[in-house]
Amino acid sequence: MGIAVICGSSRKGGNTEALVDLLIDGLDADKICLHDYHIESVQDYRHVEAWPFYPDDDYRELINKVLENDIVVFATPIYWFGMSGRMKYFIDRWSQTLIEMGRDQFKQQMSAKTAYVIAVGDDEPHIKGLPLIQQFQYIFDFMGMAFGGYIIGKGNRPGAVLNDSAALFSANELRQKLMETTKREME
Repeated sequence: MGIAVICGSSRKGGNTEALVDLLIDGLDADKICLHDYHIESVQDYRHVEAWPFYPDDDYRELINKVLENDIVVFATPIYWFGMSGRMKYFIDRWSQTLIEMGRDQFKQQMSAKTAYVIAVGDDEPHIKGLPLIQQFQYIFDFMGMAFGGYIIGKGNRPGAVLNDSAALFSANELRQKLMETTKREME
């Protein structure tokens, strides 16, 4: 059982990544920081007759990493009450993968995964971040993925999330749960 963590922050070492680092400390996790990759925006080819050519970017490499794991953590700052543009680009490209791999094959592969969300914001994130959590819930429902839970942290300036005791507690609880799960899988 593997864990893929997709960090959607545009800032290296920001609050979202700090919370992710606490979560995966001691876990064998594949941390994917989207700011280190080039992902083009989605092009809608659903209704064209000729087979489309998709961008030559890093998306396929990343989606293959995700498909190799059983648990996927989506970590994003709360930007304008939603996910980051980098995260949105990545998820939007699933539309192309649904066509390219075949709807049933990709959805079946994703439906075997359990998903978690980490979101960090500053302006009442525990209230204003809930529509983002709901958006992820709809995405996971569409793909047939189990939604294991979420953590919302509060922070703006670098390192501020480390003062959010509730988020730190939740990250520790989830880390313990993931450690126990991976330990059981290895036995």
